[in-house]
Amino acid sequence: MEFKELVSPSLTDLFIQELQRMILSGELKVGERLPTERELSENMKVSRAVVNGGLNQLANMGFIRIAPRKGAFVNDYVAGGDIHVLTAIMEYNGWKFTPEYLEPMLQIRKSIEPYFMELAAQHTDSPYLSKMPEIIAALKESPTLLSAGELIFNFYHTAALASNNIILPLLLRTFMPVYQSMGSVIAQLGYLDDQIKEFESIYQAIIHGQSQAARDCDIQSIENCRKWIGSHYKPGERFHAPESASASTLSGK
Repeated sequence: MEFKELVSPSLTDLFIQELQRMILSGELKVGERLPTERELSENMKVSRAVVNGGLNQLANMGFIRIAPRKGAFVNDYVAGGDIHVLTAIMEYNGWKFTPEYLEPMLQIRKSIEPYFMELAAQHTDSPYLSKMPEIIAALKESPTLLSAGELIFNFYHTAALASNNIILPLLLRTFMPVYQSMGSVIAQLGYLDDQIKEFESIYQAIIHGQSQAARDCDIQSIENCRKWIGSHYKPGERFHAPESASASTLSGK
């Protein structure tokens, strides 16, 4: 049995998480000027270095805007943010895939997944394909919700690598937190066995060079994901895990 190392968040990480929470909750409003670094340091009981580093990271994510000699301001994070903002929003909302969150994610998947599945089937000599049965086998070993999400992402990422296109796996990794959490929800809802069968079908199509079949299997898998997850959510509702579910939560806590 393998145990993962437990790592405590750094003060900078905690500082970032708290500022994200205050921004997303509306306690800090778009356009509002933040206290000075000295004031934040004193109020939050952390060093100036922690504050400075955290503010710079928040600026890189798109949460705040730093104006020289004027200070830091809450940014229009929807207009200026990236995947970090998306991840923070999803974490803040408990990674619940209500329709308004789920459908855009599925549309992104449909725009790239069938393409790299088709390409992977055109490169049956790719060394990456040998990893796919290992991933499927690991999924059959009753993984935790968290590790199930990671393995599900790894399957798609491996297929993207096997496509022999350098852009696709890099693009897919941009959405890694979304894939992992969506995979965890699938496992939590009890559809992991169904997901495994779909992966087996996709893998067989790929290794036999059946491009159209690989593409079609993936499209069907996406549609099933819509059915599995969508049937358990309504707009505004929060996902409630069944009592028998693993202690691992979708946020990894």
